[in-house]
Amino acid sequence: MKTWLNNAHVQSALASANLRLWRLKKHNPVLEKASDEILDTSQGRLLCRYTQADGTKRTGQLVVLLHGWEGSSESTYIQLLADTLYRQGVSVARLNFRDHGKTHHLNQGIFHSCRLDEVVDAVRLIQDRYKPKQLFLAGFSLGGNFAVRINSKADEKGISLRQVFAISPVVDPYEAMLAIEANGFYRRYFLRKWKRSLKRKEAIYPELFGNRSWRKHNSLDSLTRELVLQHTSFDSTREYYRGYELTEELLSCLQAETHVIIAEDDPIIPVKDFKRMKKKQNIRLLVLPTGGHCGFIVNWKGHSWIESYISKQLEKHR
Repeated sequence: MKTWLNNAHVQSALASANLRLWRLKKHNPVLEKASDEILDTSQGRLLCRYTQADGTKRTGQLVVLLHGWEGSSESTYIQLLADTLYRQGVSVARLNFRDHGKTHHLNQGIFHSCRLDEVVDAVRLIQDRYKPKQLFLAGFSLGGNFAVRINSKADEKGISLRQVFAISPVVDPYEAMLAIEANGFYRRYFLRKWKRSLKRKEAIYPELFGNRSWRKHNSLDSLTRELVLQHTSFDSTREYYRGYELTEELLSCLQAETHVIIAEDDPIIPVKDFKRMKKKQNIRLLVLPTGGHCGFIVNWKGHSWIESYISKQLEKHR
């Protein structure tokens, strides 16, 4: 029986919708008990918001949560998953990528998706600082892409991961960009959020852009082109997109078991991109018929299947 929850666009919108935070209004221990840590990595400084599990329930498990592009540690889907895990007795570290949330002042250089080294370093610093018995990663969309790439570097960087969860991860960035550009609503949504972030960056570092030519762009592709050519060492956007693609080679060297969760009706990440993950060692690919992009909402109260699924997986490791 079809309901309004079967609509992919409704699912995608609800993933980030603030109205889903209603159940945290009276008590939000993850935010109330969080301590902010500035992590000095080899490439830059990143903000981590860490919440230690209740001592009476402590399991020694720690989950590092990675938000999506132009999201933050305060994004709805991050807060709700963090709350579910915390109430289960799991510590959570909500990591902000560069220039996400209110962190634009921490680094002069702008964020781009190939800044993997600083995120890998941040996860290693979190591991070394809090010394969990079991370390997990969970990322959404671009955060899911980062989670998989961190997993591929884990052995090299001395990170010991028990399990990784990638929800609606970006696999082929160029294909994802085309899918967003093809839909006027999503294009305007991401363009508006990206430009808002760039304006914050410009206000703090007015010398960074030289001029305001970036403001004139009305497509993600053209804005990406200008920023990539001006602020990275890449010679083209295609080279840049390939820089964070989840390639066959990368997917063949994952340290920890990786649960990749996708929906057939995802309007942003083409499901065909996930063919390369089939029969890969250490990848468990779960393809759900509905769920949109990072949604997987199961009832009118706004609960996501993702929250219960990850919670149950962690229970198995106690």
